[in-house]
This record gives sequence, structure tokens and C-alpha cells, in this order.
Amino acid sequence: MFRGYSKRIVIIGLLAFMLAGCAYRPAYREPLFFETLGDDTELMVTMRTDRARDLIVYTFPQLQEPEMEDLFDRAQRVSVSTPTSPGDHDVQVYGGIEGEIPKLLTRMGLTLSGQWERNREGFVYFREDATGFEVAVPKRGIIVFADADLPQVYDRMTRDRVIYVPGELAERFLEADAAMYSQHPDGMNLFAEQLPFPFELFFDELWLTINQVDDVVNIDGTGLPDQRMYHLEGIITLPENVQARVFDRLIRVAYRDYMRKRDFEVENWRVTVNLQEQTVVFDNFLIFEDIITEVLTNTIRMNH
Repeated sequence: MFRGYSKRIVIIGLLAFMLAGCAYRPAYREPLFFETLGDDTELMVTMRTDRARDLIVYTFPQLQEPEMEDLFDRAQRVSVSTPTSPGDHDVQVYGGIEGEIPKLLTRMGLTLSGQWERNREGFVYFREDATGFEVAVPKRGIIVFADADLPQVYDRMTRDRVIYVPGELAERFLEADAAMYSQHPDGMNLFAEQLPFPFELFFDELWLTINQVDDVVNIDGTGLPDQRMYHLEGIITLPENVQARVFDRLIRVAYRDYMRKRDFEVENWRVTVNLQEQTVVFDNFLIFEDIITEVLTNTIRMNH
């Protein structure tokens, strides 16, 4: 997943923050950066650092190290896009880290670090010799990156910005701890470990918001388990009603089995998933943290 390159991003951020600080202002406002990240067949994931700390730490494990705390304190949002179709892709993951990031001093730090080769193909970017991981600082407040071939996606991220996420969803995503969106995924194996057999999804649209909860009680009155729980809201629309019915049933069976194995039954869980024609609707759907991290593992792949 991200583990192969997260250290590289952290190093960049530290170089910038050690050199200077600056008050945070979103690098892109109208539209926001994550609103234009991705295309029809890709999955966009955006996470707030102040609300989804544990999920981001899982995604970027080096942020658990004490010397990385300054970066985490200054970063505001991490957003990535990845292809949903199986197979090899020239660029598997690309995106940006938004926060208190000065443009010129970050570039200077990369140039002086000795670990990054400076390149210019219509814009200035840097490639790490060991991995080929590439980054650029198009403006104050953001570092954009790709696990390979940054010039392929740079213009789409920074210049030719076409809105991908609908405005009404962008407002939801902005407030959520984390969010996922894809218009027309080619195929996604979201819940591999929870379903009784491999089930690859081909659907017309997906959007989900994810928020940590702290006030759930078991039916017997006991409180939350040790593992964190999250509230999931959103939709998965499938091409045909029969496919939606099958997926709806699979989710219900897998969810009940998953919760019972943990001796935890959430109140009214049966009404948290509803089928509306070709769309499976998640509302007040409670899941443990390990499912969220599993989804990230199954959907975001790396070249390095």
C-alpha cells in the first residue's frame, strides 16, 4: 500500500517545516483539491488529519515515529487517487498533502537533501533515486506526488482541473473524517476477508463517508470494544437490481457474522442497510476499524 513511499513524503514535509513555518491556507479553494482528483474509473480517498489520525497513521506508518510528529501536526488533509481496475498501471497512486507547506523553501530543501534528482518537464519536480517516487510543490500549501510518472497526472492535479466530485458530496466529504468516491469503478474487491467467497464489484457509483463514533452501546448495555468503531454512510449503485439484491444480502450476512464473532451486537443493525432499486444505501452503519483498513489495503495498490 502506501508503506513503500510514505517515508519519502514525510522527509519532504520535514524539510519544509524545519526551514520555515507559514499559516495554513488551502492551496486550492474553488474547487478544492480533492474535488478534481481522479477520473471516472479511479477511487478518490480524502482524509482529515485532525479527525482521521489513526487511519492516516495506518496508511502512512512512519508517522508513528516521534520525529514525524511535527509533520502530522502541520498537515491538514491527505488525498489520493488510485485505479480501481485490476492489473498493472503506470501510475498506481497519486495525490497531495495539504498543510503549512512553503513552496520555495520546500523546493530548496529537496534540492539540498542529496536524495532527490531535480527534473523539469514543463514544471519542476523531484524524483527519489532509490524508488522513483516523484513529488512537486506547485504552490504554497500543498505537495503533490505520484509513485511513478508524475508528469502524466501533474496537469490534471494542478492546472487542467476538472471537477470530479459533485458539489453536494464535496460538502459532505469536507466535514467527514474520511471519504471515498468513484463514479464508474472497473472492479473492486472491497470486503475480501469478510465475504464467504471472492466477490469483485462492478458498479455504477460509490460514495462513502467515514466518521469515528464514541457513543455506541451493545444491546446488553456494555460499552464500546477496545477497537475503534466508525459510522459509515453512503451508497453503492450496481448496474442491475438483481446484482444489488445479491450484494445487499451478502453484506447483511457478512456483517452479522462479523459482529457475532466479536460478541458485539449493535442496536438496530438490521435497518442500517437498505436496498433502493439498484442502490444499496448505508445509513447508521457501524463497523470496526479493521474493516476500514482492509478496504484501504484492498483498493490502494502501489508500484513500489
